[in-house]
Amino acid sequence: MRPRPPRTPDHEEIATLDVDVEEVAAPVGPTLKVLLLEDRDDFREVLRDYLVSCGYQVISVKSGVEGLREIMKQPFDLIICDMMMPQIGGEMFYWAVTRVRPAAGQRFIFFTGHKNNPPIEFFFQRVNATVLFKPFKMSALDSAIRDVFRKLG
Repeated sequence: MRPRPPRTPDHEEIATLDVDVEEVAAPVGPTLKVLLLEDRDDFREVLRDYLVSCGYQVISVKSGVEGLREIMKQPFDLIICDMMMPQIGGEMFYWAVTRVRPAAGQRFIFFTGHKNNPPIEFFFQRVNATVLFKPFKMSALDSAIRDVFRKLG
């Protein structure tokens, strides 16, 4: 991560991804495996770098099709998934994953920029999903991760 330049009167801040990166202690014990699905390269890279800095082993992919290939290879402790992706979106990806790995359904964190989309909201309610709405801060991601592991017991 590059530090932001200081603001000066003649320096106008350029809009970037709205994420604040904070150092967080790495998980204790075995490294947890995370599957990250996001089609935007810049956002996927920021999330991946943050998760790696927190001590997670991260496989990042840009589509649900690639995600399914990874799910077939191995189980994951956590799946962080964008809702709107080409080919297979988050909802279809969730249903496909839970057919082959039913226990994985509780390990999802979804994120989306479509906060007031009725079909997406209905899906989130139906599966009791942990959800982040873009833009979000990394502290919100940390809370979502804790929420998933609290649900798992």
